[in-house]
Amino acid sequence: MKHLKNIIRDNLGLIYYNAYKRFLKKGNRCLIYHAFGSKIEHDTYGISININKFKDHIKYLTDNFPIANYNDFNNEISISLSIDDGYEDTNKAIDILIEYKFPFSLFITSGNINKKGYLCKNDIINISKIENSNIGTHGAHHVKLGTVDKITQYEELKASKDLLEDILGQEVLSLSYPHGSYNLDTLDIVKQLGYKWAACSQKGFNRKDTNRYLLNRSEIISSDTPKDLLKKIEGYYDYY
Repeated sequence: MKHLKNIIRDNLGLIYYNAYKRFLKKGNRCLIYHAFGSKIEHDTYGISININKFKDHIKYLTDNFPIANYNDFNNEISISLSIDDGYEDTNKAIDILIEYKFPFSLFITSGNINKKGYLCKNDIINISKIENSNIGTHGAHHVKLGTVDKITQYEELKASKDLLEDILGQEVLSLSYPHGSYNLDTLDIVKQLGYKWAACSQKGFNRKDTNRYLLNRSEIISSDTPKDLLKKIEGYYDYY
């Protein structure tokens, strides 16, 4: 069944790209990674990628595309990279990113800091010192913001920002919405709390006119090959 779904997805993507997407302007494509080899109980579709495969991805990207910081791009094609959640194995990925001088944004679920399997405070401090790194929040408890009341949203986004700022001793200006979930209240709260940019999980290119509180990202999973990366970068799957 899964194989059939993939065939249908790929055929629809081919039609979508050749009939429509390839004629549109391109821009920055940000890729989302999550975990790097750890077994995660709730991982039902492959968010934990083998670390050697991740290295292959980074080599492919640096060999074939201009690389940009996620919040510093223009209307030309470029690739940015973000990591959500803050699993402990993020350290392995960051070693590779340092090796390839690849900028990245790390969005941390603050309520998991120091828990088993997640980054500790010292990890976060060390990561913040890496050149071209950016640390942002991913909420306090990974709540779907678009499904809860305004007070809960405010508490989630303020608590995570305050805790990370206390750890780092500097302002935290960015976030990614847990589960990609948000609503109009979320956008108001984000601005009120002083965030300067925020990432959703909507596929697409980012250009100078993209809403800085709704920056697009494309998720990468463990089964993705360089060929799959290219298709996601080109926009084959932006139709869903």
